[in-house]
Amino acid sequence: MDVDDYTRPLESVIRDERKARPLPLRVQDHRELFDEWCALNPQALREIELTALAISAHGKRVSTKYLIEKQRYEGRSKLNPVTFYDLSGHEHTYGISNTITPMLARYLLDRHPDMDIVIKHSIFDEKENSHEA
Repeated sequence: MDVDDYTRPLESVIRDERKARPLPLRVQDHRELFDEWCALNPQALREIELTALAISAHGKRVSTKYLIEKQRYEGRSKLNPVTFYDLSGHEHTYGISNTITPMLARYLLDRHPDMDIVIKHSIFDEKENSHEA
């Protein structure tokens, strides 16, 4: 942000300061918000990971949808959502939801490559593949 540019409208400056995001969220926004959510919720993320490891240790396939639901209803950690603003300046929260399923699966698989976890095709794959071509 150019702090010496006094010709910009106030709304533009506020939008830049708040890291305003367009709705619907873009793939990159989802990734950034997921990373922020992980940083705000290390205990919850650890609970999710330990549950996944326990399921995997029993020789069963890990379901990230199940992990999300279990954390939502049975988790011991308080879940902290990430606050963000849309381009109109309205406040939104990004929390644990089914939207994070693909990113959570990839997070777990990156940490535990031998885990039996299904990675389904998602918008995140399309974004990755479009940059690899």
